[in-house]
Amino acid sequence: MQINEAKVIWIGIGLWAAAFLILLPFRSTLISDGHGWWLYTCLAGAGLGMVGLPMVGRRKTVMARETERGREAGREVGREDGGRESSGREGDTREAGREGGNRGRKGRGRGRR
Repeated sequence: MQINEAKVIWIGIGLWAAAFLILLPFRSTLISDGHGWWLYTCLAGAGLGMVGLPMVGRRKTVMARETERGREAGREVGREDGGRESSGREGDTREAGREGGNRGRKGRGRGRR
């Protein structure tokens, strides 16, 4: 499932900002009741969302670059082995090496022993 992370963050920023603006007229009541920190929570939520936006952009850029590198590596492997391709199944270990991360651990995993 593809999710537009930036859109989700913008929605969160908007909700935190709206909560701040809704609570702002009640500032004195909130402080007298010991809930003055609610305003700062709203500001922190919106601020952290702003900090997160550039991170999402960088993450997308890195993921696109790494995906392209993986495709190029796959093309190179296809040329090296004479055009043979693996079956594409996860458990197929003939060409891709053993996968699954349960190497050398006794009693774990479901591989052959």
